[in-house]
Amino acid sequence: RYRRPIKGALLAAPPDLDADWPAHYPSPSSLAEKGWSPLPPMPLPFPSIVAASSNDPLASYAAAGVLAGRWGSELVNLGAVGHLNPASGFGPWPLAEALIRRMDSAHL
Repeated sequence: RYRRPIKGALLAAPPDLDADWPAHYPSPSSLAEKGWSPLPPMPLPFPSIVAASSNDPLASYAAAGVLAGRWGSELVNLGAVGHLNPASGFGPWPLAEALIRRMDSAHL
């Protein structure tokens, strides 16, 4: 949901809401209660990149590819980096800035 025009979106590590997640992560139902789902089932009305890990416990790379396909997003493989969040040890992420610049200059 949004209220202003969106130039583009970098969607990092989207979850597979149909997958079984490790116990220390919030459940898909708890995310739904907080308004994080359902995820859009159709193309997004703005350019987007889905950045996904090949070993994310919340979404397989194949599941991220399905989401990217539904949304009309470019899919970027981050490699085996787990789930992309601060709890997994991620802090500043220079690649995010590079992906945003690439999307902005290419007008995907």
